[in-house]
Amino acid sequence: MKICLFGGTFDPIHKGHIHIAKNALSEFKLDKVIFVPTGNSYMKKDVSPAIHRLNMLKIALKDFPEFEISDIEIKREGYTYTRDTIKEIKEIYPDAEIYFLIGTDTLFMIEKWVEPEYLFNNLIFIVADRKDKNSKEKAKELKDKFNADIRFSNCDFYDISSSDIRSKIRELGYSEFAFEMKKASECKEDNENASFSYGYVIESVFDYIKDNHLYIDLSDAEMITLLSKDLKESRLIHTLGVMDEASVLAKVYNADIKKVSLAALLHDCAKYMPMDESIEICERNFVKLNDLERKKSSLLHSKAGACLAYEKYGIKDKEILDAISYHTTGRPDMSIIEKIIFISDAIEPNRDYSEKLPMYRMIANVDIDLVCMNILKDTLDHLNSMEEKQEIDIKTIETYEYYKTLISDRDKKK
Repeated sequence: MKICLFGGTFDPIHKGHIHIAKNALSEFKLDKVIFVPTGNSYMKKDVSPAIHRLNMLKIALKDFPEFEISDIEIKREGYTYTRDTIKEIKEIYPDAEIYFLIGTDTLFMIEKWVEPEYLFNNLIFIVADRKDKNSKEKAKELKDKFNADIRFSNCDFYDISSSDIRSKIRELGYSEFAFEMKKASECKEDNENASFSYGYVIESVFDYIKDNHLYIDLSDAEMITLLSKDLKESRLIHTLGVMDEASVLAKVYNADIKKVSLAALLHDCAKYMPMDESIEICERNFVKLNDLERKKSSLLHSKAGACLAYEKYGIKDKEILDAISYHTTGRPDMSIIEKIIFISDAIEPNRDYSEKLPMYRMIANVDIDLVCMNILKDTLDHLNSMEEKQEIDIKTIETYEYYKTLISDRDKKK
């Protein structure tokens, strides 16, 4: 059996990917081509969430029975290494002859991959030739050094990349890009206008990109519109109150106002997500949940919210995601953005659950750590005083002890 792996971020998949896969299938008489989207790639940091890239592959390849999709790398926690993928594939297909489809640019990078010797010993590489005159020389060099088996495809390579498509969408916006797609689709194949990137985006894939707001940063107004569909009116009012309070504190503590505003806006975005969906989104993003979080939506929504902010709202900044993730329990040694969101959630202007709130609002402007400690203490006192005994998340206890000690040590030094 001859199988060929085709790895990449596929962010997004385009007609060029399908073209070279179909050509390799025919030219090298392969039994099938398996598309393997990367998970957490150590080579590329700024990629779209794996769930979107996987879904786009499913849409693009649904009419090609000779192609398969493997989520083997997406399901692997941690960084993705081709070496590990090949080892797993060999266990699944122990008697298969394994090919690996790459572009010329990748040919010049393989030596930087983890354990290139293992790869060359276990794979036959097919290079989708971009007619780079240096590629044949590089292949000979790798054959001499690693005894590499490198074969060149004779297909005409589509000179387009996923990064070009992403750039065009960012530059033009969805509507103008769709207009250019329509123009490109009306061009004949030999018309040079058909070489524009617009023509190589599969229409159904573009619809998915647009529907899921990929490659274009959402404005605050657009995010609020999306949130309004998922949050109750009272929760949206609370969210806007947290934004107002957080913006004030960001100025007081010289924090990044844009990051603070985004974290505040999205801190409760998963508040009404069903428990099973919340657990699922955390698991596919490798967010660890304790037993209590799996039972209490009041705790789970924070971590699920960080995942939803990443997948649906395009937030990739770790500071913002951490602030969302820990806004309910806090955590020891929080960043200034985390502390601002934690406090703002508790004291925003619409809150009226405690007579201490006016005092906390004043103190927040001069001693953010002291307010953190007092809010945590009040939370623990409230949970412990309830008639029906409440399980308390260990993170809340640890955070309170941390800030209690911090304040005590600070006072001793005065």
